[in-house]
Amino acid sequence: MFGYVRPFKPHLRMCEYDTYKAVYCGLCKELGKNFGFVSRFTLSYDFAFLGLLAFAVNKTEVSATLQACIAHPLKKTPCLVCDGGLTYTAAAASISIYHKLKDDIADNEFKKKLVARVLLPLVKGAYKKAKKAYPELAASVEKSMKQQAILEKEHCKSIDRAAEPTAQIMAEIAKGISADEEQRRVLSRFGYLLGRYVYITDALDDVKEDYKKKAYNPLLLQNGCEDLDMDKIRAIAQDSVFFTLGDLANAYTLLNIEKFQPILDNIIYLGLKNTFTLVLNEKELSK
Repeated sequence: MFGYVRPFKPHLRMCEYDTYKAVYCGLCKELGKNFGFVSRFTLSYDFAFLGLLAFAVNKTEVSATLQACIAHPLKKTPCLVCDGGLTYTAAAASISIYHKLKDDIADNEFKKKLVARVLLPLVKGAYKKAKKAYPELAASVEKSMKQQAILEKEHCKSIDRAAEPTAQIMAEIAKGISADEEQRRVLSRFGYLLGRYVYITDALDDVKEDYKKKAYNPLLLQNGCEDLDMDKIRAIAQDSVFFTLGDLANAYTLLNIEKFQPILDNIIYLGLKNTFTLVLNEKELSK
Protein backbone atom coordinates (compact mmCIF):
# COMPACT_ATOMS: atom_id res chain seq x y z
CA MET A 1 0.00 0.00 0.00
CA PHE A 2 1.02 3.59 -0.52
CA GLY A 3 -0.16 5.79 2.37
CA TYR A 4 -2.76 7.85 0.49
CA VAL A 5 -5.73 6.79 2.64
CA ARG A 6 -5.47 9.14 5.59
CA PRO A 7 -7.68 11.50 7.62
CA PHE A 8 -7.91 15.26 7.23
CA LYS A 9 -6.58 16.15 10.67
CA PRO A 10 -7.82 19.78 10.90
CA HIS A 11 -11.41 18.49 10.92
CA LEU A 12 -10.90 15.71 13.47
CA ARG A 13 -11.67 16.28 17.12
CA MET A 14 -8.77 15.49 19.42
CA CYS A 15 -10.49 12.41 20.86
CA GLU A 16 -11.14 11.12 17.33
CA TYR A 17 -7.54 11.63 16.29
CA ASP A 18 -6.38 9.83 19.45
CA THR A 19 -8.66 6.92 18.53
CA TYR A 20 -7.25 6.82 15.01
CA LYS A 21 -3.68 6.82 16.34
CA ALA A 22 -4.60 4.05 18.79
CA VAL A 23 -5.76 1.88 15.89
CA TYR A 24 -2.55 2.66 14.01
CA CYS A 25 -0.43 1.71 17.03
CA GLY A 26 -2.55 -1.37 17.72
CA LEU A 27 -2.00 -2.61 14.17
CA CYS A 28 1.73 -1.97 14.52
CA LYS A 29 1.86 -4.13 17.63
CA GLU A 30 -0.30 -6.80 15.97
CA LEU A 31 2.17 -6.97 13.09
CA GLY A 32 5.04 -7.40 15.52
CA LYS A 33 3.27 -10.01 17.62
CA ASN A 34 2.04 -12.22 14.78
CA PHE A 35 4.35 -11.49 11.85
CA GLY A 36 7.69 -10.42 13.29
CA PHE A 37 9.40 -7.24 14.41
CA VAL A 38 10.50 -6.11 10.93
CA SER A 39 6.93 -6.20 9.61
CA ARG A 40 6.07 -3.30 11.94
CA PHE A 41 8.09 -0.99 9.71
CA THR A 42 5.84 -1.78 6.73
CA LEU A 43 2.74 -0.27 8.32
CA SER A 44 0.85 2.37 6.32
CA TYR A 45 -2.12 4.69 6.80
CA ASP A 46 -4.04 2.60 4.28
CA PHE A 47 -4.11 -0.48 6.48
CA ALA A 48 -4.83 1.55 9.61
CA PHE A 49 -7.95 2.71 7.77
CA LEU A 50 -8.88 -0.88 6.86
CA GLY A 51 -8.43 -1.93 10.49
CA LEU A 52 -10.74 0.86 11.61
CA LEU A 53 -13.26 -0.09 8.92
CA ALA A 54 -13.17 -3.72 10.07
CA PHE A 55 -13.99 -2.71 13.64
CA ALA A 56 -16.83 -0.52 12.40
CA VAL A 57 -18.41 -3.12 10.11
CA ASN A 58 -18.07 -5.95 12.62
CA LYS A 59 -19.05 -3.78 15.61
CA THR A 60 -15.96 -5.03 17.46
CA GLU A 61 -15.61 -4.01 21.08
CA VAL A 62 -12.25 -2.34 21.67
CA SER A 63 -10.44 -0.33 24.30
CA ALA A 64 -7.16 1.56 24.48
CA THR A 65 -4.32 1.77 26.98
CA LEU A 66 -1.17 3.87 27.16
CA GLN A 67 1.76 1.79 25.93
CA ALA A 68 5.37 2.34 24.95
CA CYS A 69 6.06 2.73 21.24
CA ILE A 70 9.21 1.77 19.32
CA ALA A 71 9.03 5.10 17.48
CA HIS A 72 8.67 7.09 20.73
CA PRO A 73 10.11 4.89 23.50
CA LEU A 74 10.17 7.63 26.13
CA LYS A 75 6.53 8.63 25.75
CA LYS A 76 3.58 6.27 26.10
CA THR A 77 0.85 6.61 23.49
CA PRO A 78 -2.75 5.30 23.20
CA CYS A 79 -2.75 1.80 21.75
CA LEU A 80 -5.78 -0.28 20.82
CA VAL A 81 -6.44 -3.44 22.80
CA CYS A 82 -8.57 -6.12 21.12
CA ASP A 83 -8.67 -9.90 20.91
CA GLY A 84 -7.45 -10.77 17.42
CA GLY A 85 -9.49 -8.05 15.74
CA LEU A 86 -6.50 -6.81 13.75
CA THR A 87 -5.03 -10.18 12.74
CA TYR A 88 -6.63 -10.22 9.28
CA THR A 89 -5.61 -6.63 8.55
CA ALA A 90 -2.04 -7.34 9.67
CA ALA A 91 -1.91 -10.44 7.45
CA ALA A 92 -3.23 -8.49 4.46
CA ALA A 93 -0.57 -5.85 5.06
CA SER A 94 2.16 -8.52 5.22
CA ILE A 95 1.00 -10.11 1.96
CA SER A 96 0.76 -6.76 0.20
CA ILE A 97 4.16 -5.44 1.25
CA TYR A 98 5.87 -8.69 0.20
CA HIS A 99 4.52 -8.39 -3.33
CA LYS A 100 5.22 -4.65 -3.42
CA LEU A 101 8.88 -5.36 -2.65
CA LYS A 102 9.00 -8.03 -5.36
CA ASP A 103 7.59 -5.48 -7.76
CA ASP A 104 10.22 -2.93 -6.68
CA ILE A 105 12.97 -5.45 -7.46
CA ALA A 106 11.75 -5.45 -11.07
CA ASP A 107 11.92 -1.62 -11.12
CA ASN A 108 14.58 0.15 -13.18
CA GLU A 109 15.69 2.43 -10.34
CA PHE A 110 18.82 1.08 -8.69
CA LYS A 111 18.12 2.51 -5.22
CA LYS A 112 14.59 1.10 -5.12
CA LYS A 113 15.82 -2.32 -6.30
CA LEU A 114 18.59 -2.34 -3.69
CA VAL A 115 16.26 -1.44 -0.79
CA ALA A 116 13.74 -4.06 -1.91
CA ARG A 117 16.41 -6.76 -2.15
CA VAL A 118 17.54 -6.00 1.40
CA LEU A 119 14.01 -5.93 2.86
CA LEU A 120 12.43 -8.84 0.99
CA PRO A 121 14.20 -11.64 2.93
CA LEU A 122 13.32 -9.87 6.19
CA VAL A 123 9.57 -9.90 5.48
CA LYS A 124 9.44 -13.30 3.78
CA GLY A 125 8.72 -15.10 7.05
CA ALA A 126 5.79 -12.78 7.76
CA TYR A 127 4.47 -13.37 4.24
CA LYS A 128 4.65 -17.15 4.61
CA LYS A 129 2.77 -17.01 7.89
CA ALA A 130 0.11 -14.69 6.46
CA LYS A 131 -0.20 -16.86 3.34
CA LYS A 132 -0.72 -19.97 5.45
CA ALA A 133 -3.47 -18.22 7.44
CA TYR A 134 -5.19 -16.69 4.38
CA PRO A 135 -4.19 -18.74 1.29
CA GLU A 136 -7.01 -17.49 -0.95
CA LEU A 137 -6.12 -13.86 -0.30
CA ALA A 138 -2.42 -14.53 -0.95
CA ALA A 139 -3.23 -16.32 -4.22
CA SER A 140 -5.51 -13.50 -5.35
CA VAL A 141 -2.90 -10.82 -4.63
CA GLU A 142 -0.21 -12.82 -6.43
CA LYS A 143 -2.47 -13.26 -9.48
CA SER A 144 -3.22 -9.53 -9.63
CA MET A 145 0.45 -8.59 -9.27
CA LYS A 146 1.32 -10.86 -12.20
CA GLN A 147 -1.38 -9.16 -14.25
CA GLN A 148 0.08 -5.78 -13.27
CA ALA A 149 3.50 -6.86 -14.51
CA ILE A 150 2.01 -7.95 -17.85
CA LEU A 151 0.19 -4.64 -18.33
CA GLU A 152 3.36 -2.67 -17.56
CA LYS A 153 5.42 -4.80 -19.93
CA GLU A 154 2.84 -4.17 -22.67
CA HIS A 155 2.87 -0.42 -21.90
CA CYS A 156 -0.89 -0.47 -21.50
CA LYS A 157 -2.31 2.95 -22.43
CA SER A 158 -5.65 2.50 -20.70
CA ILE A 159 -5.72 4.01 -17.20
CA ASP A 160 -8.74 1.86 -16.36
CA ARG A 161 -6.96 -1.38 -17.30
CA ALA A 162 -3.72 -0.29 -15.62
CA ALA A 163 -5.59 0.41 -12.35
CA GLU A 164 -7.50 -2.89 -12.46
CA PRO A 165 -4.98 -5.14 -10.62
CA THR A 166 -4.61 -2.73 -7.68
CA ALA A 167 -8.39 -2.30 -7.60
CA GLN A 168 -8.89 -6.08 -7.56
CA ILE A 169 -6.35 -6.51 -4.74
CA MET A 170 -8.15 -3.98 -2.60
CA ALA A 171 -11.52 -5.55 -3.46
CA GLU A 172 -10.30 -8.93 -2.19
CA ILE A 173 -8.79 -7.47 0.96
CA ALA A 174 -11.83 -5.35 1.79
CA LYS A 175 -14.42 -8.09 1.33
CA GLY A 176 -12.44 -10.32 3.68
CA ILE A 177 -13.24 -7.90 6.50
CA SER A 178 -16.75 -9.30 6.98
CA ALA A 179 -18.41 -12.73 6.98
CA ASP A 180 -21.80 -11.26 6.08
CA GLU A 181 -22.48 -11.89 2.38
CA GLU A 182 -24.34 -8.64 1.74
CA GLN A 183 -21.62 -6.60 3.41
CA ARG A 184 -18.92 -8.56 1.56
CA ARG A 185 -20.52 -7.58 -1.74
CA VAL A 186 -20.54 -3.89 -0.79
CA LEU A 187 -17.04 -4.08 0.69
CA SER A 188 -15.73 -5.64 -2.51
CA ARG A 189 -17.07 -2.73 -4.55
CA PHE A 190 -15.83 -0.23 -1.98
CA GLY A 191 -12.37 -1.80 -1.95
CA TYR A 192 -12.23 -1.88 -5.73
CA LEU A 193 -12.86 1.87 -5.93
CA LEU A 194 -10.40 2.58 -3.12
CA GLY A 195 -7.71 0.60 -4.94
CA ARG A 196 -8.43 2.51 -8.12
CA TYR A 197 -8.09 5.81 -6.24
CA VAL A 198 -4.77 4.70 -4.75
CA TYR A 199 -3.35 3.58 -8.10
CA ILE A 200 -4.19 6.78 -9.99
CA THR A 201 -3.04 9.01 -7.13
CA ASP A 202 0.25 7.12 -6.97
CA ALA A 203 0.67 7.35 -10.75
CA LEU A 204 0.25 11.13 -10.56
CA ASP A 205 2.62 11.31 -7.58
CA ASP A 206 5.31 9.43 -9.54
CA VAL A 207 4.73 10.90 -13.01
CA LYS A 208 7.70 13.30 -13.08
CA GLU A 209 10.09 10.71 -11.69
CA ASP A 210 8.79 8.09 -14.14
CA TYR A 211 9.27 10.54 -17.01
CA LYS A 212 12.91 11.06 -16.01
CA LYS A 213 13.52 7.31 -15.68
CA LYS A 214 11.48 6.50 -18.81
CA ALA A 215 9.51 4.13 -16.63
CA TYR A 216 5.97 2.95 -17.29
CA ASN A 217 3.19 5.28 -16.20
CA PRO A 218 -0.22 5.23 -17.95
CA LEU A 219 -0.63 9.00 -17.47
CA LEU A 220 2.40 9.55 -19.72
CA LEU A 221 0.80 7.49 -22.48
CA GLN A 222 -2.30 9.65 -22.85
CA ASN A 223 -2.67 11.84 -25.94
CA GLY A 224 -0.59 14.99 -25.56
CA CYS A 225 1.03 13.86 -22.29
CA GLU A 226 4.11 12.15 -23.73
CA ASP A 227 6.25 15.28 -23.23
CA LEU A 228 5.12 15.76 -19.63
CA ASP A 229 2.35 18.28 -20.20
CA MET A 230 1.49 18.57 -16.49
CA ASP A 231 -1.66 20.65 -17.02
CA LYS A 232 -3.12 17.92 -19.21
CA ILE A 233 -1.87 15.13 -16.95
CA ARG A 234 -3.37 16.77 -13.88
CA ALA A 235 -6.70 17.27 -15.64
CA ILE A 236 -6.88 13.61 -16.71
CA ALA A 237 -5.95 12.33 -13.26
CA GLN A 238 -8.37 14.70 -11.53
CA ASP A 239 -11.32 13.71 -13.70
CA SER A 240 -10.64 10.03 -13.09
CA VAL A 241 -10.08 10.36 -9.34
CA PHE A 242 -13.07 12.62 -8.68
CA PHE A 243 -15.34 10.25 -10.62
CA THR A 244 -13.95 7.34 -8.57
CA LEU A 245 -14.41 9.18 -5.26
CA GLY A 246 -18.05 9.85 -6.13
CA ASP A 247 -18.72 6.15 -6.64
CA LEU A 248 -16.67 5.33 -3.55
CA ALA A 249 -18.82 7.62 -1.40
CA ASN A 250 -21.97 5.93 -2.75
CA ALA A 251 -20.62 2.48 -1.85
CA TYR A 252 -19.61 3.70 1.60
CA THR A 253 -23.19 4.74 2.42
CA LEU A 254 -24.29 1.12 1.89
CA LEU A 255 -22.03 -0.21 4.66
CA ASN A 256 -23.54 -0.90 8.08
CA ILE A 257 -21.34 1.36 10.17
CA GLU A 258 -22.23 2.19 13.75
CA LYS A 259 -18.79 2.62 15.32
CA PHE A 260 -16.09 5.18 14.50
CA GLN A 261 -18.31 6.84 11.89
CA PRO A 262 -17.00 10.41 12.43
CA ILE A 263 -13.43 9.24 11.74
CA LEU A 264 -14.40 7.14 8.74
CA ASP A 265 -16.56 9.96 7.36
CA ASN A 266 -13.61 12.29 7.71
CA ILE A 267 -11.35 9.97 5.70
CA ILE A 268 -13.89 9.23 2.96
CA TYR A 269 -15.33 12.71 2.45
CA LEU A 270 -12.35 14.91 3.33
CA GLY A 271 -9.12 12.94 3.72
CA LEU A 272 -9.02 11.22 0.33
CA LYS A 273 -9.75 14.41 -1.60
CA ASN A 274 -7.28 16.41 0.50
CA THR A 275 -4.50 13.88 -0.07
CA PHE A 276 -5.14 13.83 -3.82
CA THR A 277 -5.18 17.63 -3.91
CA LEU A 278 -1.79 17.73 -2.18
CA VAL A 279 -0.40 15.34 -4.79
CA LEU A 280 -2.09 17.33 -7.56
CA ASN A 281 -0.37 20.51 -6.34
CA GLU A 282 2.92 18.69 -5.75
CA LYS A 283 2.81 19.32 -2.01
CA GLU A 284 4.68 16.88 0.21
CA LEU A 285 2.50 14.54 2.26
CA SER A 286 3.05 14.62 6.01
CA LYS A 287 4.64 11.55 7.58
